[in-house]
Amino acid sequence: MVYRAHEVEVTANNIANVTTDGFKRDRLTTTTFGDMLLSRLEANDNTSIGAVVRPPRIGIMNLGGPVGESEFIDFSPGAPRETGNPLDIYIQGSGFFEIETPNGIRYTRNGSFQLNADGEIVNLSGHFVLGTNGQPIRISSPAPISIRSDGEVTTDGIPQGKISLVEFNDLNVIEKEGYTYFRLKDPALPLPSDARESTMEQGRIESSNANAIDSLVRLITAQRAYEAAARAVDMFNQSLSQVSGEMGRLPG
Repeated sequence: MVYRAHEVEVTANNIANVTTDGFKRDRLTTTTFGDMLLSRLEANDNTSIGAVVRPPRIGIMNLGGPVGESEFIDFSPGAPRETGNPLDIYIQGSGFFEIETPNGIRYTRNGSFQLNADGEIVNLSGHFVLGTNGQPIRISSPAPISIRSDGEVTTDGIPQGKISLVEFNDLNVIEKEGYTYFRLKDPALPLPSDARESTMEQGRIESSNANAIDSLVRLITAQRAYEAAARAVDMFNQSLSQVSGEMGRLPG
């Protein structure tokens, strides 16, 4: 039941962000009791207590349902959407933009940008989009803005700066912060490197990779499974109460 409740929560959050640009859906994976038992028996992480070696705990069985679960972020790209906005940028590849926030540098796939009152490129939260020099990019000309595939920003052919695009060797080192921001799980982990395989496309934006129909089907399935488990628990409790009552009436 705990797993099903968590599955409903995760799926509902995915549905709520179907229209959030740059959003990455969450997924759950489960392990059955049998698979986890085999995995644990074959593992070499046994813990010793005195002279007795005890295998690690497996988990708690619950009505034959999943025993182990893990949540992970699905980083598959969302579909590109044409906007015509010269400051909307779609990332082709696995790269991330660097954004300066009050909590430090954060990473995002959401390329919906605009200019603030000072002519600096910011996202919709007003946070600076960083250039390759680690500084905000200021547009000094009112001329139309052009952004090349490598992030070079120009107006009338005059360079204004270069938008930073970075890549992680291992996406497992980052976690979500809010809806579309990502941060390092540990500040001691290595920073991302300059993108080598990712490019930028002006006038487009990455949609959420959460699919409404798929998520709705998953939500309905999870809710029904949760309700079935709840009914099973109720029947079990009723049986226990009945047995307890019968035992109470046995002659002493």
